[in-house]
Amino acid sequence: MSKSCILLISLLIVLFSSVAVLADPDLVVTEIILAPQNPLAGETVTVTATVKNVGESNAEGRFSVRFLMNESRVDAPSIPFGLDAGRSRTVSFEWTAEPGVHTIGVEADQPFNRIDESNEENNTLVITVVVPIDRAATPYLADLKVVVARFDDQSRSGFFNVEEGIADQLTERLLRSGVRVLERSALEAVLQERGLNPAITENLVTAGQILGTDLLIVGSITRVSIQQVAVSLGFFSVRSASVEVEVSARLVNVHTSEVMSSVSATGTADGATGFSVDLGKLFSLARPAAANVCLGGLRMDRSDYRLGETVRIGYRNPGPFGGWYTIEIRTGGGAFLRQLGWQFIAAGGCGEWFWDQRDTSNMRMSPGTYIAKLWDGSSYIAAVSFLIRPDGGLTVSVIDEITVGSGLFGETIVGKTIDSTLDRLLTRLIHGMKDVAPAVVGARSLIPPTMQVQRPMDGQIATIFPDGRVVINIGAAAGVVRGDFFQVLETENLVIDPSSGEILSYDLVGVKGEIVITEVRARVSYGVKTTDFTPLIGAIVRLATP
Repeated sequence: MSKSCILLISLLIVLFSSVAVLADPDLVVTEIILAPQNPLAGETVTVTATVKNVGESNAEGRFSVRFLMNESRVDAPSIPFGLDAGRSRTVSFEWTAEPGVHTIGVEADQPFNRIDESNEENNTLVITVVVPIDRAATPYLADLKVVVARFDDQSRSGFFNVEEGIADQLTERLLRSGVRVLERSALEAVLQERGLNPAITENLVTAGQILGTDLLIVGSITRVSIQQVAVSLGFFSVRSASVEVEVSARLVNVHTSEVMSSVSATGTADGATGFSVDLGKLFSLARPAAANVCLGGLRMDRSDYRLGETVRIGYRNPGPFGGWYTIEIRTGGGAFLRQLGWQFIAAGGCGEWFWDQRDTSNMRMSPGTYIAKLWDGSSYIAAVSFLIRPDGGLTVSVIDEITVGSGLFGETIVGKTIDSTLDRLLTRLIHGMKDVAPAVVGARSLIPPTMQVQRPMDGQIATIFPDGRVVINIGAAAGVVRGDFFQVLETENLVIDPSSGEILSYDLVGVKGEIVITEVRARVSYGVKTTDFTPLIGAIVRLATP
C-alpha cells in the first residue's frame, strides 16, 4: 500500500472519529430551583434540577443524576428512558433546611457514567444556599451574642494569614446565617487594653465578659495535607493535588468559662491546585528566610510592590516579655491610611500583618512611597518605608496565591476545600449553639443588670490626632464595634456628672457631621470623618441608628 493511501486512510479515520465525537450526546445540568426559593430552618425544600442533552445525538438508556448536599451524596434518582438530543428532563429530591451556608451540587450521569458523551467535563452545577436561623422557633439562639477568636494553626501548612483568615471567614458565615456576631477586632481590643494573652483561654473568656458576649468560639486548623504531582520550571509549575483539610472548634460559655460543645469538620478534594507557584520549592527555600520578615526588628518581604499586591510585614519581639503591637500604614508625607490590627507577640515570637493596599474607606492606593509604623499603644517603636510601583510585569502575585482570604487563594483547590470544610463546620456549630443556648442565656440572666453591657448611646470626642483621626471616650466595653457610625452633635445646656463623667442631659441644636469607627479598644474608639466638618474636643457623639 502506498504512503499516500495510508495517509488518506489515517485522515479518514481521524475525520470519522471527530464526527463521531461531535455526534455524541452531551448531558448538562442547566438549572437548580428551590421551592420555597428562600427557605427557613426546618422547612421542607424541594430541590429540582433540569438536565438537558445539548449534544447532537440521543442519550440511549437509563442514567442517574446525583444530588450532593455539602459534597455528600443525598440522592441519585434515575432518568429511565434516556434523553433525546435537545430535550430536557427534571429530577427532584426533598431536603429539610438547616441553618447555615450550604452547597447543593447536581451531577448528570453519575455515579455510574453510563452515557458516552462528547464532553465529560460539563456535567455538574453547584449553587450556594444560605438558610438563616428561625428567630421565632429558636429565640434562645437568636438572642445569643457570639465572638470568634483567632484560630490556632496547628497544621504547619506554610500558608500565610491562616489564623486570621479562617476566623474571618467563619465570622462572615455566621453573620450570613443570622447569628449575632461581634467583630474579632473588638475582642482583641479588650485583650490589648487589659494586657491579656489571647493564647490563654481564660484570658479570652475575661475579655469576652468585658465585651458582653455570651459564647466564645475557639478554633484550630488541625490538618492541611496536600499530596502534589507537578511538572515545574523554577518556582512555577502546573500541578495537580489531593487536598485534605480538618478544622475544629470549641464553644465556651463566657459566663461560666465552661466548654459547652466541641465540633470538627473535614473536607477533601482532588484536582488542579490553581497555583502557579511551586509551593514545595518556595517554602523549602524561603519560609521564613526568603520572606525575611521574622529575622528581627520590623521587616518587610521586599522593598517595593506591584500595584494591588498584598504587602507582608513582620516583627520579632526581642522580649523579655510578650506584648501587644499594631501596624499603622501612612503615606510618605505621614498621613494616616489604615491600622492593620493588634497582635499579641510573645517574647521571642514573631507577628505578621498583611495589607491589601486599601485605606480605611476601602479605597485602593495609587503608586508612591508609604510607611509602615510599629506601635505598642504608647509609642512608635520602629518604621520602615516601601514603594508601590505602577502595575506591570508578572500578572500573578505570589503572596496573594498563598495568603488565606485573598481572592487568588480562594480560587485554588486548597481555598475551595477550606471553604467547603468551613461550611460543614458552620452547620455543626449552629447545631451545637442551638443545644447550649438555653443554658448560656440562663447563665447570663444571673448577671446583675448593672454589669451587662448595653449598646452605647452617647459619648464625647476625647482628642483629635494630627492625622485627623477622631477619638471618642467609649469603646468595646460599652458595645462599640468597628464600622459603627456616630453623629457629632451641636448641643447646648450640657450637664455632666462631675464624679463619673456621665452625660446626664443636653439640648440638641443640630448634627455637625459624622464619623465611622475604624478601631475599637476597651474604653476608647478611633474614627475618621465621613462628612466635611470641624470636630471639637468635648463635642457629644451619638450612635447613628439605621
